[in-house]
Amino acid sequence: MLSDILIGLGALGLILLGMDWLSKGLKAAAGRALMQFLERSTQKSWQGLLFGTAATVAVQSSTVITVTTIGFVNAGILSLQNAAFVIYGSNVGTSLTGWFVALVGMQFKIDALAMPLIGVGALLKLFAKSARRQGFGEALVGFGLFFLGLAYLKDSFDTVFVDIEFSLLSELGVWGLLLGVLIGTLLTVVMQASIAVLALVITATSTGVIPLSVAAAFVIGANLGTTSTAIISTLAATAKAKRLAMLHVIFNVVTGIAAIIILTPLLWLISLLQDALFHDPNPALSLALFHTLFNILGVLLMWPLTSRLVLFLNSRFRAQKAGQLRVLDASSLSIPAVAIKTLSMESLRVGQLISGQALLLSQGKTLSSQSIEHIRQLQSEISHYLTLLGKSQLAEHESQALNELIKNQLRLEMTLQLLPELAEQAERDPQAFVPEQALWQQLSTAHWPDAAQQIRSCYRDLMRQRQKLKEQLYLLVLTERLSNDSGGDQLLRFAELRRFNQQLTRAMLALAKLHGPQQAPQTSAVNHKEINHAS
Repeated sequence: MLSDILIGLGALGLILLGMDWLSKGLKAAAGRALMQFLERSTQKSWQGLLFGTAATVAVQSSTVITVTTIGFVNAGILSLQNAAFVIYGSNVGTSLTGWFVALVGMQFKIDALAMPLIGVGALLKLFAKSARRQGFGEALVGFGLFFLGLAYLKDSFDTVFVDIEFSLLSELGVWGLLLGVLIGTLLTVVMQASIAVLALVITATSTGVIPLSVAAAFVIGANLGTTSTAIISTLAATAKAKRLAMLHVIFNVVTGIAAIIILTPLLWLISLLQDALFHDPNPALSLALFHTLFNILGVLLMWPLTSRLVLFLNSRFRAQKAGQLRVLDASSLSIPAVAIKTLSMESLRVGQLISGQALLLSQGKTLSSQSIEHIRQLQSEISHYLTLLGKSQLAEHESQALNELIKNQLRLEMTLQLLPELAEQAERDPQAFVPEQALWQQLSTAHWPDAAQQIRSCYRDLMRQRQKLKEQLYLLVLTERLSNDSGGDQLLRFAELRRFNQQLTRAMLALAKLHGPQQAPQTSAVNHKEINHAS
């Protein structure tokens, strides 16, 4: 008895580990391609629904799809409207995985399929040279572990839980069903994987341990439990992430309530379908069909309400602190390509804030100490996420992009440290930065990456003006209208200003390239040469 319980726990561990490896491997194999596909192929509601369904079936985790979708919304790749249908699709995709477990996992000797998958996947993971093939190998190992865990789980249910009277829950009527929903919810919250709970319940149903009506209540609870991940992931998240998490909760609660209300007639309808289609009705298939039907019902209920719900949610969570990140949170790290995009967006925002402070100096105003502190807070948060991203498994082009991000964050840090020196110059000469006003104005309000060419042109014009001012300075010293000491001091201030403008412009142009369509980071070197030459 004890050994069977331990085998059951080990089987559950194999299922969870397999799902983790499967999702990580597929993200490593298709992360950047996934982002590009999303931008092109989720412009319509039905496309988002299909994508969410297919992605959940492929990754075997609605939780992963939810967190990844939050990252896509933060990065501006998906609108809240389109992301809503991806979330709906992920729920439908979870139910299709139930069919896979019921048809394949309960009907065949799946451990015979699991071992070859683990073997082939391990060879790819250990010996493949490309990161994509290694990721695919990791996914195969995860798939094999999932199957292996399912086989052991089935065996443990046959011996351990056969004497437990789960049928007592069905005798309690509505309260028993609600208790089943609560148990399913708690199991999903603990495991953080509704598909694992689904596999658990389908296995128990197929072995006769749990009656179909109680199993259906567990499945409804598992659906509700998936919202816990979205809620937890948005506790310290952006406003966009909180809106999508709230939409996810509303969808699952509405679907769950509808499923509880029609539970008895829906199970009766499924029983009729089973009798008509099969000579020997299968409880596992009945449960999979129930799960699919009530999720589709939820989509049909929410489809006409989504537009109004999105309008309502867009008016929520608007209050954000000045020093708080707007598009970057933990969900952005789920796919490195998304993390790179959101990190570049936040770094560009820091550059714009620094430009805004410099613009104040050119207009004869003083630096805002509170704004400087907010910028430092943002820099600290960005550094934290850069460190986390550096610990992830990255492809070569992603590592190059990360190096580019770090390099340009240091450039922005340099300009931030130069601001007090510029403030001292402005105190001595309020007109000192008049030539810089046009550039700083554009940098503080630019729409990237479209403004890049205009910024370069403005920078070159500024450098020509500054060169003329330096030549005038040389003439003043040469004609003894200005002493050598004063001329040297003025030239030093010119040098500090040139360094500020150069580092700020270089950083923002490089970040704009990372923020735009994904390219090899090295291409920004051409722009740096232009700026060096202009300087």
